[in-house]
Parts: sequence; structure tokens; C-alpha cells
Amino acid sequence: MLTYEQAKEIGREACIDRLGRDFVMKYRDTSSPAYSDREDHAYCFVGVDNTPERYDPVPLILTSTNQFPFMASCNVRYDDGAIEFLECVLPSQAS
Repeated sequence: MLTYEQAKEIGREACIDRLGRDFVMKYRDTSSPAYSDREDHAYCFVGVDNTPERYDPVPLILTSTNQFPFMASCNVRYDDGAIEFLECVLPSQAS
């Protein structure tokens, strides 16, 4: 049985691997993870923005995870650690 913290770590790493570790590290200053503790699983998300002139100097407040051009999300089950990928927009899919 996984704890929420363990499931978050597994999910974050799975999302980073799905996006491509080199890609995420290249844009780590404009990447963001998000998590949610659900009844039987942890929801995990990693978004990456690789666009030039990304943000104004004012603090960024996200109202939706759809503001990232690239993202991966998954659920990690607490009972067995199984990963179920949900919505993913990967750099390899960009044209």
C-alpha cells in the first residue's frame, strides 16, 4: 500500500518520463507539477511551457492545466502502484 507522498513521486516521475526527461529538464523553469489526493489513487500532472516570451513579470496564476502546450497526467493507485495515463500532449506529437 502506497502513501500519498509515494504515489505523488511515482506519478511525477512517470509523467516526466512520458514527456521526455531531457525535454522537461530543458524547460524546468517553466514546468509545473500538480497533484490531488483521491479516494483510492493520486492524480499527478506535469505541464511544460516551451514558448518564447512565456510570462509577464507578474506572478502566474493558473486557472487551468490546459494553459501548457505540453502535459502529461496520470492516476497512481494506492493499493498496487499501477499507473493509468490520462490526457497527454507530448513534444513528439507537435508538428
